[in-house]
Amino acid sequence: MSLKPTTSATFKFNSELVSFGFLAILLAAIPLSKAVASIAEVLLAISWIIGFSDPNIRTRRFHTLKTAPYLLLFPAFYLIYPLGLLYTTDMAEGLKELNMKHYFFSLPLLVGTLKMSRDQLRWAFLSFAIANVIVAVSVFYITATGNNLLHGSPHIPSAFEQRPRASLFLCFSIFIFGEYLISKWHELSNEAKTTLFIFSGMLLGGLILMKGRIGQLGFVVLTPAFVVHYLQFTKRSTLRWLWAGGLSLLLATTMYFGFEGVRQPFNEAVDELIESQTGYPTSEPTYSSIGQRVAFYQEFWPLFLENPVFGVGTGDLVLEGKPLFEDNPFHIPFQKPHNQFYETAIKFGLAGLLLFLTIWTLTIRSFNPGFRKLGYLFSILIFVSMWSDSTFGTQAGISFFMTFTALFLVRPNDPVFVTIENSFESSAEKTQLNPAGLR
Repeated sequence: MSLKPTTSATFKFNSELVSFGFLAILLAAIPLSKAVASIAEVLLAISWIIGFSDPNIRTRRFHTLKTAPYLLLFPAFYLIYPLGLLYTTDMAEGLKELNMKHYFFSLPLLVGTLKMSRDQLRWAFLSFAIANVIVAVSVFYITATGNNLLHGSPHIPSAFEQRPRASLFLCFSIFIFGEYLISKWHELSNEAKTTLFIFSGMLLGGLILMKGRIGQLGFVVLTPAFVVHYLQFTKRSTLRWLWAGGLSLLLATTMYFGFEGVRQPFNEAVDELIESQTGYPTSEPTYSSIGQRVAFYQEFWPLFLENPVFGVGTGDLVLEGKPLFEDNPFHIPFQKPHNQFYETAIKFGLAGLLLFLTIWTLTIRSFNPGFRKLGYLFSILIFVSMWSDSTFGTQAGISFFMTFTALFLVRPNDPVFVTIENSFESSAEKTQLNPAGLR
């Protein structure tokens, strides 16, 4: 009796699939953990680099970059940061800023050249939205137990610590679930639909309890836009936008008078603005969110006027800005401007601000048509937030902006992902992720 030699299956490492897994982890970690998000980004980069050892993947990626130049827009914008070091005095701060903004360069390349199906793109979006359901639960827990809103509890990290970003994440996650429901309505079971409605309600409840003005304002602005774009019940654009404006006003009124968690932060904003103009007769200026922002705009204005064309450089905002606050009559401490457009203009002048707006506009115009509506909602939300927050000043903010911007540039049905693959692989030997056309 002869023994047959045993053979084991050949190990096949699909770097594209592994990269997608790390991308999903990165998206889920953005609202939950900076450390996990950083590790996921590094692992995504490593698996992406491994993919270049495959000649088919390498050829397809180079062809993608050649035929999709919009993927290089934000990497090109990133070059103003090393250029700004040429006239920066504080080199240490400049290098820190260079590292913080590396997402402009890395994520369009890492994400934009991955081959993903349409459904995989949606699952990437959902990984972010589901992670924010966990954030909403933490908001419920912290609020119900009466723990310190800023610090939460030893076991539950608090989303209140970075309320502007957290409220943005909760707001956008609602519309991710909404887009998924509309797109997959006939495919989803009743249980799945009910789950998604409950998740959306939890996100909205967390947004209200969090008292995050930016996210709440974004929800009021985006809801009519979502209805107008996704439920086009009339073709007359004037009527559509009039209806959207009326819905926005109705929604804002209902939320304001119906929820203390909405009414309180906006009443406080009005009171803080009045107090800042009357010298804080009954309040403490260092606890005034709006008052501090007014002071930031006023104190930084002379610095902008001194360098209106090219700004102070990549790293000198802190060096040049701190002395401006030494004689502040209300002893408001130095912070960055809390306005992303203003901060960009101070660092790189009107030339840098115009470059950023141009590149952002061209990028939005290049969004994948299949997800363009959701991409527009995302861009409106970011635009609103930038007027009262330095969105790119935190890891969570810039990674949120750049990861989703890159995802909206992915084209799963492009000929690049079909013809190039067919020219190098037979159907029986495919190990890559199969592209799916838009339906």
